[in-house]
Amino acid sequence: MKRRSFLKLAGLSTAGIGLGFPLNTKWAHAETTRKSGCRANWQTDLTTGNRYFTQKNLRTEWVDDGYVLAKYDGWWWAYPINEFDDEFHDWWIEEKCWYYDKLLAYFDGEVEELGIPNGGHHHPMLTTYGAKWNNRGDSRFHLNSTPKGFTLLPKADKIPYIEEQVQAIYDDPQADFPADIFRLRKELYRRKDLWDKTRFATLELYTGRPVNSEDTANDDGVYGFDETHSFQNMIENPMSTLTYMSLYSTDGTQTYFDGQADEIPTFEFRGFCWLISYYNPGITDYEKTIADYINGAHSGYHGGSKNVTTNIYLISEEFDNSPGHDPYGRGKRVVPPPETGLYTATKKLHTARSEIKNRKMTKSEKIELLKKLRMPL
Repeated sequence: MKRRSFLKLAGLSTAGIGLGFPLNTKWAHAETTRKSGCRANWQTDLTTGNRYFTQKNLRTEWVDDGYVLAKYDGWWWAYPINEFDDEFHDWWIEEKCWYYDKLLAYFDGEVEELGIPNGGHHHPMLTTYGAKWNNRGDSRFHLNSTPKGFTLLPKADKIPYIEEQVQAIYDDPQADFPADIFRLRKELYRRKDLWDKTRFATLELYTGRPVNSEDTANDDGVYGFDETHSFQNMIENPMSTLTYMSLYSTDGTQTYFDGQADEIPTFEFRGFCWLISYYNPGITDYEKTIADYINGAHSGYHGGSKNVTTNIYLISEEFDNSPGHDPYGRGKRVVPPPETGLYTATKKLHTARSEIKNRKMTKSEKIELLKKLRMPL
């Protein structure tokens, strides 16, 4: 090819890439979703026949030590995991109990209509971003925001106790169901010692169905896709934001925000989505415990499958986005505290990661690594 012709072709190609016009014919005809457009590496367990995936962009082995390693935009970084503050916790508990009070009043016949709006403590907005290419083919954008049914997670050692309390009501023929469940939940949520303040959890209800030949969850084809946009983004980049806004303005009787009236509690969290594939052969004991707990809680209220992909949201930073809250609000960071250097902890984490990386592995650690990598011996 002559030099002039090559430069002309190169210039035209560059223009096509930058402007995204006629050279990119795929998008001109992408009027329906592509079920084959998967970001996750789905596999089938030959022993059970169940489909599963593994998340490859988040390392959670050190989460109990207070940090994770996350890969986003092609780079691995260490990030601290922090607890949400008491203002958020108090708000969440009070709004949750207000929600239960509304339900109880309706079931007890005290009110004729169930006036509970959507949103608030149970439906924050999860915002993710992923990859421009190789997605479902129904959008040229790789940003996504969606409301999710998030909840607080118990500490791992408290889950058996909570499940026993709930099951006792289900098993009691004299129980006033579901009112007694709501009353128990109110009591449990008010016990702050039961809950892990570093994370929330939800389910990825519309991704990965069916999981096997017997699963009829998507036989009618109503989804039309294998993976949601948010799931595809999380597989590519685990970093995301989670934003809560209160159902109602404060009236001055609340315990949070120093009893200030006319506030609209609004909280933003920045952190990472830890995805748990229910049938992954490499699932840890903790992951299985959480997946069973969240699936059980969801199916107890709504029915449906108990093997849905679980999303644990790990908190790194918290911001108070409330419009008029003093001395914070208006988008100020509250976790880590403002007086704490944001990158001091991160610098220590890099040092810890280097020490782990440089330390010689023991024989048992090497064997465990080989097992995880599934390397033949």
